[in-house]
Order: sequence, then structure tokens, then C-alpha cells
Amino acid sequence: MPENHKIEQYKLDIPVTIDRTELVKQFKVERTRQMMEKYLDEVIALAQPVVRAKALYRIAGITGRGEDWVEIEGVRFNSKVLSKCLANIDTVIPYVFTCGKELEDLPVPSSDRLRFYCLDLVKMQVAMMGGAWFMNYLKEKFNFPEVTHLHPGEFSDLPIEAQVPLFSLFQNTEETIGVKLTSNKTIYPVKSGSGLLFYNGTSFVSCELCLQPHCAGRRVAYNPKLAEKFGIQVKKKND
Repeated sequence: MPENHKIEQYKLDIPVTIDRTELVKQFKVERTRQMMEKYLDEVIALAQPVVRAKALYRIAGITGRGEDWVEIEGVRFNSKVLSKCLANIDTVIPYVFTCGKELEDLPVPSSDRLRFYCLDLVKMQVAMMGGAWFMNYLKEKFNFPEVTHLHPGEFSDLPIEAQVPLFSLFQNTEETIGVKLTSNKTIYPVKSGSGLLFYNGTSFVSCELCLQPHCAGRRVAYNPKLAEKFGIQVKKKND
């Protein structure tokens, strides 16, 4: 894609209010609960005034296909899953969303372990609530009855390296919503996400193809039958 090509992309500010009631459920040890709630309240007082969850998305055309690859706006993704999922549709919605750099910039150093832990809980909640709001927004905007969204790094067929072509579909993500891709292909701020959203007449949850057993964001269990259908790594019974 030419560097001077103007991309039509859309920025969203995502409304999020920190839910203290849900956050305190993370504190399981009764003898330290009062202290942790105190730290949490201090962090919420810092965080709520500056929460600025944001998202960026665009409409992108499918420009080429192969058995184990697909081209989106001239950018190639090597993935059997994507190739099969996008076989019968012409467009896909690439997106990036974030809890916001404003939370990363709060004066809570990692050396202040308990407050830093509370801040991490806040950022995770903002990212998950913001992500859910954003996915629902896209579903309603494009009048999709159901949606599938796939994320680089979630399973072997769409590895973390796929962040590079995905981010190349946007312009100035750091300047626009404060998000950048790091040298090891992760996203900064950490509590951010990216992916491709689409509707092809069917739907599945990408977690069904994910082999990570202890993922905090897991929505459904791994589905070996679905993985086998897509021709990707299948988890063995003893794994």
C-alpha cells in the first residue's frame, strides 16, 4: 500500500465507567481485603477522571485469496482460518482498541506493587468493558446478526506476527488513539487489542481455536473439532 495513500479510518471514543463492585470481587483473602479496597479506591480516584478508552476501525476489501492465505487491501495474511472464513465475503473490518494511554501514564510505579496491581485490574476492566461495547457497536452499525472477530496471537494459524500486516492497514495509530506496535509485535498500551471482524453467514468464538488454558479473557472452551475443521493444530487429550 503506497505510503501517501489516504486511508478512510474511523476513530471512536468509548464510554466506560469503572465498576468498583466488580473489581473488589478479585480480592479473595479476607484478612487483606480492607487494605486492598483502600488501595483500589485510591487508584480509582486517579483513574476515573482520565479514562479515555478509544478505538479505530475501517472497512477493508478482500483483494486476493489462496488455500492458506488471504490478501486484504493488498496486504497478505498467511492463515488457513482467515482464508476459509473470508472465502465467501468481500469485506472485513480491521480494528484496534485500547484502555487508553492515559491510564498507563498514571503516577503508580511498578515498585508500588499493591497499587500497581489495583491499577492493572482497572486497566483490564476498562479494556474488557470497552472492547465489549466496541464489538457491539460494530455489530449494530453494520447490521450483522452475528460476528466473528479473530486476533493475531490467539492461535497458531494466526500468530502474533500478523500484527504487522494488520497495523499496516491503518495510518498513525499512535497519533490517532495512542496505540503502537512494539518491536516484539505486542501492543502498547498493554491492555489493548486488535483484530479482524466479519460476518460470513455463520459465527464462532475465536477462543475455540486458542490453546492457552489460563487466558483471563477466555469466553468459551477450546474446540478441537473446530480446529480440525480449519486444519490447524489440534490439542491432544493429555495436553
